[in-house]
Amino acid sequence: MLFLGVDVGGTKTQAVLSDEQGNVLAVHRGKGANYQAVGKENAVRNLKDVIEGILNKAGKTREEIDFAFFGYAGADFDYEMKIVREILEKLGLEKFDFDNDGRTALRSGVFDDIGIMVSCGTGSISYASDGRRVNRIGGLSFSLGERLGSHYIASLVTSAVMRAKDGRDDWTTLVEEVEKEIGPVENLLRYDYEGGYTAELVKRVNQALFRCAEKGDAVSLRIFDEIVVEVKKIIDAHRKALNFTPPIKLILEGSFFKNAPSLLINMIESATGKEYEIVIPKHDPVIGAVLFAMERSGLRVTEDLYNRLVRNYLREVKK
Repeated sequence: MLFLGVDVGGTKTQAVLSDEQGNVLAVHRGKGANYQAVGKENAVRNLKDVIEGILNKAGKTREEIDFAFFGYAGADFDYEMKIVREILEKLGLEKFDFDNDGRTALRSGVFDDIGIMVSCGTGSISYASDGRRVNRIGGLSFSLGERLGSHYIASLVTSAVMRAKDGRDDWTTLVEEVEKEIGPVENLLRYDYEGGYTAELVKRVNQALFRCAEKGDAVSLRIFDEIVVEVKKIIDAHRKALNFTPPIKLILEGSFFKNAPSLLINMIESATGKEYEIVIPKHDPVIGAVLFAMERSGLRVTEDLYNRLVRNYLREVKK
């Protein structure tokens, strides 16, 4: 049997082709295919390119795919789900399904699909499953309640720098570290008119935050504390909606958490307590799409199969 898992984002799309034993036949990356970012026609074109690319690598055809599953960024509301399905129906796949990419991130993080996933990447979203029901929190915007995401956190940092410089708040070593990375923060004003910070700028600002927090800077540690408090609020909200039996897997997904120093992870671990087991996946969320493809075909995902798939994927991406 052959399974295709695809993680669809705004800037890149990643695909994995696997058999029922968890052997990874090919991994392929292509352009972003979130229709909200690239448009519907480009979304179809880019997805076709990714599928052709991975099939060519593996020496397989569309007809050999038993099931394909897509984790699709931006698949949030019913009208968006309808648009995404229309896009996927144009790819020539006989059997396929999709869900929000946050849902596949949860599935990717644990073999039995039971746990709480909090993602802090470009933005943020959280999904949880107790094995019977699934609950979603967030994934929308700052104005609709988001208090995580690398862009949001970078804005906390640059705000702290500006307020320290003009005397409204405490002095912080972030001033020197951030401006060493990006120059005077006053120059960031132009990004407010040009559509927001760039990914590279956000990365540099947050790296400065990591360095300063590790050196004990009080303002940086307060920002870390805000992150910890938000994670705790999210998991507490999931606990009210679902029925878990501890220990509960807490999957920290997204580029911010994966690059964060152990200090932040230890703070989260301390705040959440013994009921939680923190998991920071070394693999990418696309694995969740592969697992869903397997399950939609009637295959039971065991812990051995999960571990084999992850191990083979990591080996393949290192080539």
